[in-house]
Amino acid sequence: MKKTWIILPLVSLTCGIHAQEKKTVSPAADTTYNLQEVVIQTARKARPQITKLDVPMKYLPLSVNGIESKSLEIRGIRNIQDAVRFMPGIRIQTSYGAFQQISVRGFDHAVLMIDGVRDERSAINNSYPVPDLSAVESIELLKGPASVLYGHSAVGGILNIVRKAPTERQTLNARVAYGSFENKEATLGVGGKLLGPVNYYANVNYADQTGWRNNGNRRFSGYLALNAQLTSNDFIDIRTGFNRDYYGTEIGLPDIMTQDIYNTSDNQLYLHKNDMLPGLDKTARYNNESDFMRNYSWNISGQYTHQFSESMKLVDRLSFTSDDINYFGTEELDYLESDEPIYNHYYWKSPTEKKYICLDTVYLSFPLRFSHIAKTVSNSLELNGHFYTGEVKHNYMGGYSFVALNRTSYSGYNLGEDVQGPGLYSHVSVYDPHSMGYMVSRFSEATVTHHYANSIYLQDMIELNNQWKILAALRGDFYRYLSAEATTPTGKREYENHGSFNRVRNKALTYRFGAVYLPHPNTSLYASFASFFKPIRTFYRDNVIYVDANGERFNPTRNEEVFKPENGYQAEVGIKYDLNRFLQANASLFYIRKMNSTATLTNSYQTEVDGQTKKLTVIGQVGVQDSKGFDFDVTVTPLPTLAFTLGYGFNDSKIRKMKEVKDPELAQAIYGSDAQAAKDKLNSQEGNWQANVPNQTFYAYGSYTIPKGWLKNLEFHISSSYTGKVYRNTANSTWFDPYWITDMGASYTVNNHVHLTVNVNNLFNKSYYNQALGNQLVPSMPRNFQVALSYTL
Repeated sequence: MKKTWIILPLVSLTCGIHAQEKKTVSPAADTTYNLQEVVIQTARKARPQITKLDVPMKYLPLSVNGIESKSLEIRGIRNIQDAVRFMPGIRIQTSYGAFQQISVRGFDHAVLMIDGVRDERSAINNSYPVPDLSAVESIELLKGPASVLYGHSAVGGILNIVRKAPTERQTLNARVAYGSFENKEATLGVGGKLLGPVNYYANVNYADQTGWRNNGNRRFSGYLALNAQLTSNDFIDIRTGFNRDYYGTEIGLPDIMTQDIYNTSDNQLYLHKNDMLPGLDKTARYNNESDFMRNYSWNISGQYTHQFSESMKLVDRLSFTSDDINYFGTEELDYLESDEPIYNHYYWKSPTEKKYICLDTVYLSFPLRFSHIAKTVSNSLELNGHFYTGEVKHNYMGGYSFVALNRTSYSGYNLGEDVQGPGLYSHVSVYDPHSMGYMVSRFSEATVTHHYANSIYLQDMIELNNQWKILAALRGDFYRYLSAEATTPTGKREYENHGSFNRVRNKALTYRFGAVYLPHPNTSLYASFASFFKPIRTFYRDNVIYVDANGERFNPTRNEEVFKPENGYQAEVGIKYDLNRFLQANASLFYIRKMNSTATLTNSYQTEVDGQTKKLTVIGQVGVQDSKGFDFDVTVTPLPTLAFTLGYGFNDSKIRKMKEVKDPELAQAIYGSDAQAAKDKLNSQEGNWQANVPNQTFYAYGSYTIPKGWLKNLEFHISSSYTGKVYRNTANSTWFDPYWITDMGASYTVNNHVHLTVNVNNLFNKSYYNQALGNQLVPSMPRNFQVALSYTL
């Protein structure tokens, strides 16, 4: 098909233009020339949704990273933990084989969003499964506190997963893949014009794998999106998706040594503390046959946009999510122990007491049964646009949002009653593990919780002139949390007769102020200061003594808030540089401080109650944490067929201070007679690294496509990532060692439609660990491959 083009000189300077056929012409001014189809290449990226304001990124004092679906697809990435390897300053910790917990810029439990809608589960201090990425268009990472944009608990950053939007263009994407350890995947995506003004995109994905450690995971998901330009001023977008995922769960290998281990025969040192048993089979699976984890979820959202004028529009977004997690896992593997010398090894339990230990056998000491059923409704109404005061342009956004999460958690922790069967407490060989029988389980308790958040917010990005931009943002949040215990008389996932609700009520004003200076249109320098808050969902217990942020003892009100929210701020400076399609670079330097963290000060405070000595726990809001560091990313595209990206993040994320308890009676119980020595011991955590946070992250990836010749359209890609040391507890006594992972692959395209891709992951067969259950480390996958065949229209 031929097209007639009139190409302006400005376009020719900013876009790379490649014509399939060149013609020699005379410079006649009144001649129209017919050219073959033209491909215009540009490095301009879609504006991130996560920033909300409809202005260029270089105008905003924010740090945002992103990765597009094309980069994920060519590398065969369908899991979120693999995708974030290519973003600086972020790590996802996986536990039980299914649950993900996100840390950004040194702080755990970062907020996750889908299409700009908060997954409210991520604001609760536990982990959760994340669906596959088969229908994803891009992933966006907003680094630093974002409470002023998205509400409570957004401390270190926010991760936004953007799903594919419908377009008028007819699309078809079919993909099948096969990989190591019987990893099989099939995806089908179709889209285009449906009827009248309605466009659609639909995607279905199925994955089934035996798995490197025989987990037997299966994932099934679907996605449907519709949009329509109803009138010239009215646009609607509706999206719905579901997933039905099964995970085999993962409890890892038997414990690393918690103490030095000695031979009983000659008293010689056999293993050091934190050593792993020698000779373990890393593919060996110690789970019970009854273990399972299911996650069934579905969601629907609708967004309506009304354009009042070129300078004003109204956006209303309504969403509903239903999520069902159902879990039973063997969990703890304990070695057999005895006070008598009946085993071949021992350790010193105290300076004068030996404990004999059997390193040949473990027993299933604590199977865990729980389930979470969560339903979330959210709505946001935003008015945004621009106006002028004199020659100063204001890009504004104001809105109101409401979120309600109703979550019921069921548990069956009473072993022997809630969990029964021959597998309970069964003994399993360390070197030849086999299930010793099934287990059956029931639920004995339920916890009913309600989370409500109402927020009003306003932002203004002020363009003073071509060089100076100012951002001012305020948000008021009103948060309520209710929790009550209930009975489960049938043992199933149903409850009755829940008690009265405990209640937490918080309100907070958060802000962000920043300035941007553009000495050149390609260069943006910025500085910003932002605040955040995070509710603490703790209620009064009779066996606990409470200490406030000033170190004073206090008596909370029953059924009401105990501790004030955690709060803090971030200061950040950065630079952004964009040289057309050739070079894009971003760098930032940050400091985040979080106050009002809680800590257990002692478990052995003794007092007289009704003539009896009672032992109590003392919990204080005495911790101060901070994270300081820098990150940068650079993308270079010297040729249309050659691109290279690298990024680096450094976090000095530590516990900075443990405030002193001032109450004399409590101080005596906590610090003892040698007060200074006890204080030093208690405060020994000061300066310790925060748990689950890498001190460094680095990634680099590049690709090259042969542009002509008989190997035309043959593409090569390579990627490498580094994760620094990760401490697994606040005492810094256990950790994951640093590791590099390098992947490589090639792709060949036939007739612009058929693609054959081969990837080899963990190319150098690196042995490493990056997840654990307690002291039970989970080996990561060795070298593996995937072959994928896809058809794209």
